Amino acid sequence: MDGSRRELTGLGHDLQLISELEVASALREPDVFFTTGELAHFAGAVVPLQSLAGAFAAKEALFKALPPADRTWFWTDAELVHDRRGAPGFAVHGALAAHLARHGLRVSVSISHSGGFVSAVVLVTGGAPAATGFLGTIDRAVRHVLRRITAHPAGPPQ
Repeated sequence: MDGSRRELTGLGHDLQLISELEVASALREPDVFFTTGELAHFAGAVVPLQSLAGAFAAKEALFKALPPADRTWFWTDAELVHDRRGAPGFAVHGALAAHLARHGLRVSVSISHSGGFVSAVVLVTGGAPAATGFLGTIDRAVRHVLRRITAHPAGPPQ
């Protein structure tokens, strides 16, 4: 995240037993669950199945965290990528990218491997939260007065 104040919109978590995915050959078909770039990343990993399991868990967590949408998106609309330090993130495409942009949402992901398991947590955040406390009360009161003034048939009071 960029450090700005953003409101938590969704939280998703997935825990995956890595060995369960050994026989899931459909996961290795290009552009079904994973993009060709993701599959290439797994192939070059020290433990390819562990890397695939991490990406699978991350996508599962993402879909749990996302708010409802009016359009369907696909597994490949969320492409797990890594920065130069190896930290994971999502490059989004298609209907998912449009949905996130339309609602001003951002996605953060964390993946952890331990023993025979992989765990992924995804946070979906929105715009800055509404003002709260004293300033929020003043803001609401000013908006209320302004609505009444502009709605008055004779115009603002003199």
